[in-house]
Amino acid sequence: MSKSATVTLFTAALLWPLLSGCAESPAPGADTAVEVPESSAARMSYGAGYALASSVREQLGEDFDATGFRAGILDALADRDLQVSDEQLEAARDEIVARRTAGQSEQAEANLQQARSFLAENASREGVTVTESGLQYEFIREGEGARPGPESEVVTHYTGRLADGTVFDSSEARGEPARFGVGQVIEGWQEALQLMQEGDRLRIWLPPELAYGERGAGDAIPPNAALVFEVELLEVVDP
Repeated sequence: MSKSATVTLFTAALLWPLLSGCAESPAPGADTAVEVPESSAARMSYGAGYALASSVREQLGEDFDATGFRAGILDALADRDLQVSDEQLEAARDEIVARRTAGQSEQAEANLQQARSFLAENASREGVTVTESGLQYEFIREGEGARPGPESEVVTHYTGRLADGTVFDSSEARGEPARFGVGQVIEGWQEALQLMQEGDRLRIWLPPELAYGERGAGDAIPPNAALVFEVELLEVVDP
């Protein structure tokens, strides 16, 4: 068994996309801190070790095992033979990935059902219009300016929320309007912007398929989330 092969496989396991974005696990144990010698080499080595351990804990999340990690570090420092084979490491990685994939799929399906219920209820509200695509909207304020086309650039103020009201992004909170091309944004925004003219303020509800779908968007927007935006069209900049 090759050390380099196992290290390469271990690195691949850590970088596996399905293992990213997990919550950090609780601090393992209550070990007494070790005093760091006052030398440049010691401080650099300490910093490297701390960064490595922090990175591994963050990537493995609840699957981080402090005892196993510590044993691996100590064996490496003592130049001892590896206690885990490539096959065992690959099997462990596959088991973790399969478990997390199943959990993510179940959560995405639950989110989709919640989004559908939320949008079905919202569609019955007075003043809400539903388009053929499933976009829902209502006018908060109507303007009298230019209307954008698919090739236009626009300047907008907006606030985006999840169905439960959680704000995940807001140009208004930042105090700076956003400028972008109509064709550069998610599908629901593209449709909504072309319903507007300068001075309009619109509230829109987007089903997952017109937003970020099954992939979600980072930690802020879960998979299959329905999104709610208030959008004010400040200016249309034609190409």
